[in-house]
Amino acid sequence: MKLPVPSAAVGSALLVLSTLVLSTLVMPPPAGAAGPAAAAPAAGRVARAAPGRAAHPGATAQERRLQVVGHSAVGGGGFNAGVFGHRHFAYVGVFGGDPAAGTPCPASGVKVVDYRDPRTPKLVSVLPSPRLTSAEEVVVRSVRTRAFSGDLAVVGIQACGGRRRVFRGLALFDVTLPYRPRRLGRWAVPSPAGGCRGVDLVQRGDGRVLAGCAAPFAEQVRAGDEVNLVDATDPRRPVKAGGWRLGRDLGTDPRRGVGCYRAALADGVRFADRGRRVYASYWDAGTIDLDLRDPARPRFAGRTVVTPPDEDGDNHSVALGKDGKVLLVDSEDFSPLDCPGARRFGAWGRVHLYDGRDRDGTALLGNFSTANSRSRRTDGLYSVHETEVVRDTQAFSAWYSDGVVWWTLAKPRHPRLVGQFVPPAGRDPRGFFPAVPLVWGVHPVGDGKLVLASDVNTGLWILKPEGLGRP
Repeated sequence: MKLPVPSAAVGSALLVLSTLVLSTLVMPPPAGAAGPAAAAPAAGRVARAAPGRAAHPGATAQERRLQVVGHSAVGGGGFNAGVFGHRHFAYVGVFGGDPAAGTPCPASGVKVVDYRDPRTPKLVSVLPSPRLTSAEEVVVRSVRTRAFSGDLAVVGIQACGGRRRVFRGLALFDVTLPYRPRRLGRWAVPSPAGGCRGVDLVQRGDGRVLAGCAAPFAEQVRAGDEVNLVDATDPRRPVKAGGWRLGRDLGTDPRRGVGCYRAALADGVRFADRGRRVYASYWDAGTIDLDLRDPARPRFAGRTVVTPPDEDGDNHSVALGKDGKVLLVDSEDFSPLDCPGARRFGAWGRVHLYDGRDRDGTALLGNFSTANSRSRRTDGLYSVHETEVVRDTQAFSAWYSDGVVWWTLAKPRHPRLVGQFVPPAGRDPRGFFPAVPLVWGVHPVGDGKLVLASDVNTGLWILKPEGLGRP
């Protein structure tokens, strides 16, 4: 299939995507810091990826385990990001780069898709995002407080590169009626932070509603906390509840890092124990476990550092399995593109499984990877991005060019591939990215009866796992 960009630019486009994922186009660190600013000059030396389509898994039995039920191009604008499902509606985010650097910034908002008939999903509304911003991640929960009762969506808003005077932070929407969403309130990160990348939302046992925001590089540019806790009990008036940062609270210099990409930055947040804990996923600094008994004063409770066995240490996100006994850490590693020829940095990112009861984060149980993620091929992106777990042991991972990967952690020391779906290579409607599968997000719904997946170029895919729960 002919690529939508010249073959010599395929590697550049994939490198830009990996750079966007790193948030380097959202807010570069101060001069002299290790990381994106230092890495930028090397971009011109990155080996160009070979033209051609990303690898197909080739395992017929595994393909049959994940059946396509429906598909939506979600408006056909491309640059699709995360996906979240709630009450038979899918919410698909959008990302973008710096137009001044030649990367599109669609700013087309979060698409709301009705999949009550999963065979014919239809786009019904949009949660708008400001011009020159991205809205990569969205989470929706049903909440009930004195100020608001219904379905509440939190969206992470980031600036599309540079220090533009645009809103960046959290946007809160009433999506009780998904056909007619209403924006309720916003919370802005301090300037010049780039915005909120990873987000989460929870209603605690005490009734408070907390939104989480990971603000990459905020500490490096002296814009405050990278882990932000926002009280959204009244979503029309969200206020900062508490925060945490590496330097002040752990004595770790965020400008120091490990591996190919040397910078510590908060990339994701995930609440646990009904909001009594939060996991903050840091590149190069580990997964930080914070005690939130008092959200105004988050307390360090432990850290899981994946170096070793991982040589790059880029923790992107986490999930819990086996009733919290297993902690899954998604290591998002683009070394084959970012550091070509440097074999000491290994291959692409994989999933590390730890004993979730060990707060010291040293009890490694096992690892899961695909054949492509163990390689150094560069005709696609073969890192894991994020993982969700249903029924305690069934994991579904968004694995970029390896599509949706279904695997089991029933035996955490020996995780096993169950099924895989790689979407057909589709053209980027904006003509920027190559025609390769790039699955960004995954979200099982209905206890795994269906799986939603978002592809950067082609949109929303609705899948049905066959034989879910079998050993």
